[in-house]
Amino acid sequence: MDVGTSGGVWGLEQGYCMMIGGETEVVQRLDAIFAAFAPGMGDTPRTPGREEIGGTAEQGYLHCGPNGAGHFVKMVHNEIEYGIMAAYAEGLSIPRSANVGKQGKAAVLRKPRLYGILRNTNML
Repeated sequence: MDVGTSGGVWGLEQGYCMMIGGETEVVQRLDAIFAAFAPGMGDTPRTPGREEIGGTAEQGYLHCGPNGAGHFVKMVHNEIEYGIMAAYAEGLSIPRSANVGKQGKAAVLRKPRLYGILRNTNML
């Protein structure tokens, strides 16, 4: 069995999640241990409309499937997070890399040629 854990260095104080992979019978047998280690809900109110949803996810742990599934879910979680961070970095680098203000104006990407974007193109 495996247990991918998400929460980083702040997980102990701000909450973390255990993503568990393993045979159902084994995970059920160890449920009391996972429940004891899980951070629980704390003071966080339930999302409106999700009051009746059961399971252990809101307690901070989830059985994700067979052996390896816990770390697979953690890997997918990381890919989404890192993709979002890369998109932010890309977006923030556009004005910096485009000689923003070269015409003495603020960055207005409606006229990207003024800011050094899309040089050597006839598209604009």
